[in-house]
Amino acid sequence: MYRAFLACLIFAVQPALASDPSPLRGVVKAVHEANISSDIGTRIIDLPFREGQAFKKNDLLIAFDCERLQSDIKAAEAERRGHHTAWENSARLYQLRAAGAHEVSLAAATHDKSQAIVEGLQVRLKHCRVLAPFDGRVLDLNIRKHETPSANQPLIRILDDQSLEIDMLLPASSLKTVKPGAKFELALDETNRVINGEITRVGAALDIVSQTFKAAGVIKDDLTGVLPGMSGTITIKSDAM
Repeated sequence: MYRAFLACLIFAVQPALASDPSPLRGVVKAVHEANISSDIGTRIIDLPFREGQAFKKNDLLIAFDCERLQSDIKAAEAERRGHHTAWENSARLYQLRAAGAHEVSLAAATHDKSQAIVEGLQVRLKHCRVLAPFDGRVLDLNIRKHETPSANQPLIRILDDQSLEIDMLLPASSLKTVKPGAKFELALDETNRVINGEITRVGAALDIVSQTFKAAGVIKDDLTGVLPGMSGTITIKSDAM
């Protein structure tokens, strides 16, 4: 989405090098955004949030039915206990010179393998509950409760709507003067609101064709009413140029 927008910005900025410069453009984007999938492949039993709803970090986003996996863990733990007992017995027999070191080593290896299986299943069990990695909102929801999604199918797309930045393209003529800390204004097309920002990053390369470079900045004003995907005209403050 943003790549397509930036491609349009290149054509918008190209005339800025001519005698009749076009306005610079910027787009609002979320710093934190995630498209979450899972390899569990079992039925969804809980899906607390709908599209547009807000959540907090570590809130439950998706819960899968993992009763079978829990049963597999119990069976694996029982097998591990059996192998642990066999390992202890072989160690005692070795002390009594009734068993060789080779038998003890084999019993220990078998126990370690069963322990690794248990630990692997326990890690997989953690994936049965998808928790929010940050505060944010649900952008897209590709599944419903009681459905069984395919493994690695995109399930839910989330973003942090309170950590926003502005992506922009600037003409090469400003490369020497626009640095992190430079101030700018963004006049939003959607609301006609003018918000103040500050440049935080300047691109590492200059585009040869358009003679522009990428920059990004943070919004210094209240974020109320500012949504990712909004765009507008950028004005670099004169003291920065």
